[in-house]
Amino acid sequence: MINQKRDFIRSILLATALAMGSGAGFSQAKPPIKLGAITALSGPFAGYGKIQEMHLRLAIEDINAKGGVNGSLLQLDVGDAQGDPAQSVTLFRKFEGDGFFGVVGPLTGTQWETVSALANQINMPSIAVNATKPGITVKPWTLRLHPADDTLMPDGVKDFLKAYPKVKKVVIVADVREASSKASADAYAVLAKQLGLEVLDTVEFSSKATDLSAAVIQIKGENPDAIFSAAFPPQAMLLAKDMNTQGVKVPVLNTSILWAGPFINMVGELGRNWHVIGFSTNDASPEGYSDPVLYNTIVKRILAKADPSLGVPPNVSNWAMGYDAIMLYADIMKRNGIDGKTDPKKAREIIKNEFAKLKTFSGVFKYSMRDTGDSSLPATVLIADVDHKVWKFLKIPK
Repeated sequence: MINQKRDFIRSILLATALAMGSGAGFSQAKPPIKLGAITALSGPFAGYGKIQEMHLRLAIEDINAKGGVNGSLLQLDVGDAQGDPAQSVTLFRKFEGDGFFGVVGPLTGTQWETVSALANQINMPSIAVNATKPGITVKPWTLRLHPADDTLMPDGVKDFLKAYPKVKKVVIVADVREASSKASADAYAVLAKQLGLEVLDTVEFSSKATDLSAAVIQIKGENPDAIFSAAFPPQAMLLAKDMNTQGVKVPVLNTSILWAGPFINMVGELGRNWHVIGFSTNDASPEGYSDPVLYNTIVKRILAKADPSLGVPPNVSNWAMGYDAIMLYADIMKRNGIDGKTDPKKAREIIKNEFAKLKTFSGVFKYSMRDTGDSSLPATVLIADVDHKVWKFLKIPK
């Protein structure tokens, strides 16, 4: 009986010791490193924001599966700005106030122009992975992995004209009151002059419009050989619909603000003559400036995880830069000994200094950084394969 009592007491003491040891081990674990993301999870850009979030979380998953960063796991909080610059500012300030080490986003050029300037006022790092308007990345606290239109558009337009050598007269269509769209329209006009094209007209529309039939009537009246478009996905959908209704069948080239991706799933047969400046498709990434094994792995994982709301099949074209943004943060923090115990202000200062020094970075894509704080990547043209609901590389004659 005494032995049983002694064994019982020993078992209680052992259990207590193990519990205390477990608790002590838990208390000694490093806190997580908090990163924020600003995208659109509702509203007209929701499909794009959701597929972007998937790429961000894949990177978090891959880093944490290998033990995180210097013993700390990465924690990603995603804020829904709904494409609204004011909401982006609110979320960005919240991330700064809550001790986050850095931010990815926001989604559009208009939002990035606001947040990039704010980042330098409140000393908070941010990486853009979608915005395209030139001249809006403000150093040293921000950088942009997605190339700006001043490098994208020359490559894209030249490849488009190689594929369609009979194009001599074009119409430009854009929302000239929206920052990114107007910048694209201006760039189209400069490129057209350089390449000997005649610009018949610049047709304006409003990004808030729900009916673009009048704009398409104007385009049709000019009888162009091709259309240079600077439309976000919702307006591109309206243009495609009215062009089909009015029998406008010439090739359309849209800047990368169309963001490829889900547009092809939504537009269907109406997108048969649409093209977008881009980098990659579900099948492949361009040779020479990407890691094809990593890219194809990401594509397979996205296709396996995506739900039907992102399209069937989902299109991952041009979206892997979100994955790379997380990888870049992790690389900087690993090299500089940053972990979850690092003071957020100190961590941010280190990240900012690394942004300023960055010349190249290899993730899914192989980036060269310009003095503007933007990356440079060769671009080409994707064409809508409406029969299979995927983007394909346009065949460019040698």
